[in-house]
Amino acid sequence: MRSVFLCLSLGILAGCATISVVPGEASYESALTKSQSQLRLASNAYCEEIVAEGWVEEADGFTTLADTLMNGKAAAQGASGFYATKIGANSKAPALVLGLIAVDSRAARNGLAGVTEEARAVLKSGDMNASNRGDVVSFERALVRAQMAHRGFQEALDLVSVRADMDVAPIAAEIESFAGMIDDARVIADRLADRYVGEGVAGS
Repeated sequence: MRSVFLCLSLGILAGCATISVVPGEASYESALTKSQSQLRLASNAYCEEIVAEGWVEEADGFTTLADTLMNGKAAAQGASGFYATKIGANSKAPALVLGLIAVDSRAARNGLAGVTEEARAVLKSGDMNASNRGDVVSFERALVRAQMAHRGFQEALDLVSVRADMDVAPIAAEIESFAGMIDDARVIADRLADRYVGEGVAGS
């Protein structure tokens, strides 16, 4: 995905005032509006679910999130290996840990699938007033969270696999399916961004 997605999405998670990630535009908007599209509602709900379920730790500013996305871990104390630590990937029974990873990855994948369907519906709609750049921002924010969750699942699997005397291929396949869903969602996000650039629609 284009580099501005990573760079400017950091601003989205750091506060309420956000910068549009659509290339060529730098519009500020409030985090909430009186009338939000289904895409924005779904995206925001997914972000909240990821944190509430304990799949990722809530980002602590720009530096922590940047390190998480670019290096696979956060510099802030307690943020590195958050999910793996939470489920006891290094200490609890491997069968239990593997089961948790599989269930969580599947739930995260299904949740992102639902958000992506809302984004596809926007693309198919001929009504340019059905959504705006703020909805694209919210969708890309959901993708950032999904990527963080995926990395947590993969890290936990890598850790428990070292001591698991069982076949971990099914869990690895589930995590790979989640990665595929994230890639598909990125394509949709790019198409949405291109749509608003091409149409010259003002954000709201």
